[in-house]
Amino acid sequence: MSEDDQLYVRVDGYKVLLQDLEAVRQIIQNVEEAAEVLRQVREVKEKTIDTVYENIDRMNEKLDDIEMEVPEVEGEVPQQVDLNTQNIQEPEIDDSVEELHSELQNLQSELSDLNQ
Repeated sequence: MSEDDQLYVRVDGYKVLLQDLEAVRQIIQNVEEAAEVLRQVREVKEKTIDTVYENIDRMNEKLDDIEMEVPEVEGEVPQQVDLNTQNIQEPEIDDSVEELHSELQNLQSELSDLNQ
């Protein structure tokens, strides 16, 4: 194609059009980032639910073990135990729960970054 065959068209508002296109690109990028954060939130929620069910199963197993250990005595009144005199230990937090908490904090900071 030679220079004589070329056609030039003047577009009024060309710079505004380019700015609008860039704004649309930025909006698409923000939506993609938000979708990624939501995907991560869903993943954390699923892990949390799995952890809750695993802990429930573990507690049920412990209850079954305790039930098997405690003998049944007919006609005898169970003794009351004073919890203040016993040595009660705080249960340790499961590593998986701490990990989920950490992931949630990371996701919250990512969401905050998206709003800025």
